[in-house]
Amino acid sequence: MEIERAYQYAHCTVVLGADHEVPGCEAIFDQALSNGLLAIVAAQWPGEERDPKGSWMRSAKQLLTVIEEKTDAQPDGTRLIPWTDHGDSEGIRVDTDTLREGVTKTQAPRHGRGPGTLERSHVDALLTLDRHPALRRITEVASDGLWIKAEVRDRYDRDRAQAYLEFLGGDEAQARAERAPELVEYPHPKHNPDREGSELECCAVCEYESFKLDYPTEIPDTGSGACLVCSYARSSDTAYYLSLNAELRRAIDTD
Repeated sequence: MEIERAYQYAHCTVVLGADHEVPGCEAIFDQALSNGLLAIVAAQWPGEERDPKGSWMRSAKQLLTVIEEKTDAQPDGTRLIPWTDHGDSEGIRVDTDTLREGVTKTQAPRHGRGPGTLERSHVDALLTLDRHPALRRITEVASDGLWIKAEVRDRYDRDRAQAYLEFLGGDEAQARAERAPELVEYPHPKHNPDREGSELECCAVCEYESFKLDYPTEIPDTGSGACLVCSYARSSDTAYYLSLNAELRRAIDTD
């Protein structure tokens, strides 16, 4: 679980490092921060990542409070999390004030409570967390520049498709979804004896069963193609990395 959290933190943080204004940046920031803080607190103070009854994981704000209660404030306003067994005599300085501000500013638009903007300073404070031994995956993840570009492009295409879906309106979208199976060729039984019907999956944007795959895939929601309703297109690069991540998660779960 802790390895998966470290990778979740790293993948999200690398995307924000490349473009902190990418569509969905608010949710990406929350996912990155929550997973990063859970990994750190669980490693540093086992059990403190959960509520007192141990029934649920603490939120990012609550985890920041745990860090503030367990550490000393530094002259620059950061909090020092010390360690002695990882070749670093000091530890990591966490800017809890900036990270808390980031949570506040991103939660408002996420929950429809008003405007809010993720700033570069919030991402910089997020990147600093990777110095903790429980994380340290950003260099590994960021080494694949093609993945970063594919992820950022995919985020922008999702945003464009969402805007187009709103332009279409519900009635037109529903009508297109009903016609979608008619627009896809059925696989020839000679070449695809085990596959019946059209190659359509649920679209990640409009959620209709209207995403036309370029070719069959063994892992759902990882293939390249385009939606016949909202026009969301998933590139072959994005599909490749989605498949790779799915295999990684499968390997982690197996271990």
